[in-house]
Amino acid sequence: MDIVLTLFYLMFCFCVIYPPTEFVAAGFTIPQIFEGFLGSENVNFIGYHMKRITLTAFIHSSLPLGYVFTLWCGGERGSWMLASAIATAIILLLMCYKILCWWEYDKDKHPVVRPLIKYAPSGGDWRVVANSVNISFRGIDKVCLPLTATSKFVATDTWLIKVTQYGMNIIKQGDCSLVATTTDSYNLSQNGEYELQYVNIEVIPMRSDLEQFSLRLSVSALRELQPRLTRPVQVPDHISIMPSLIERFVTVFKYHVDQNPIYYVDQELEQCIGCMQNIADVKIDRRCIPVPEPLEGIAPPPCQQCNCRVLWCCSCVARWWAARASAAMGPGGERAGAQGAWLASRGSCPVCRAVFCVLDVLPVRPRRS
Repeated sequence: MDIVLTLFYLMFCFCVIYPPTEFVAAGFTIPQIFEGFLGSENVNFIGYHMKRITLTAFIHSSLPLGYVFTLWCGGERGSWMLASAIATAIILLLMCYKILCWWEYDKDKHPVVRPLIKYAPSGGDWRVVANSVNISFRGIDKVCLPLTATSKFVATDTWLIKVTQYGMNIIKQGDCSLVATTTDSYNLSQNGEYELQYVNIEVIPMRSDLEQFSLRLSVSALRELQPRLTRPVQVPDHISIMPSLIERFVTVFKYHVDQNPIYYVDQELEQCIGCMQNIADVKIDRRCIPVPEPLEGIAPPPCQQCNCRVLWCCSCVARWWAARASAAMGPGGERAGAQGAWLASRGSCPVCRAVFCVLDVLPVRPRRS
């Protein structure tokens, strides 16, 4: 009986400290259960996490005492029970004393307040800095990236914030640099078509009184974070960031397009209407031999003639093609859709919807006079 209770309680403790996805979805986490007490994170970000860290530390420190109480309810009456109850109660009392120290003397010892004090002016109040963080967090241009089940990284227009179970790292974007240190990759498919890469990033402060901390982000999360940073993440030469599946497909698509005949035009090439950055450099012109209309589900539709002028760059056509191909494959199409399968499919002109294949995408060059 004691072994069963012990195993059950260990599993319960693990789910409380590191809640699995099922617990998070069901709302069985400390922030979700005590949502009424904690308030709104979006309204009062600093105050919310001060309460959350305090409550989390108190509940976690009470778990050993809860184990002794569980054994007592299960019928255990050993001579060691009283000593165990006293020892575990002392652990809880020590944590209560530490929590009291956090909240006394203007709360300047609290794990959330300590990094704020470093930004308060000499003799100033840390609440001014907290209010600045709260206002910045309410902005619509922030990005919140989960790191683990119990931690996340927040980037606003001014601040970089790492939130953990028992603490918080806060630093201004202008006071630090982000440097990629190592990467690790995982193949999620047998043929290696879908690979997930994580990047370990060190946030290095430029001031000696600020604390350095680290992040571990997926490459997709890093790409989402980059536009929110005032300084890009520094990637040393010995570290290679894996391109996304779409970017790899664009490279392969461009290679095949370059093998097609050149389409010469008399007019000057304009900017691509898709990205407005590159020059429009491809023309959709049917080169395939017409075939009878295929039966549904047996063969792709035949290519059609596109009469649109040169409007798109090769990258935009490739991304449009990939989006249509992955959507046609249904949910998970980007994972399951190998580059060869995408190339073998058919695309449609973004303007006139004429069906074409990769053989119909011709590189464009202005005709020399």
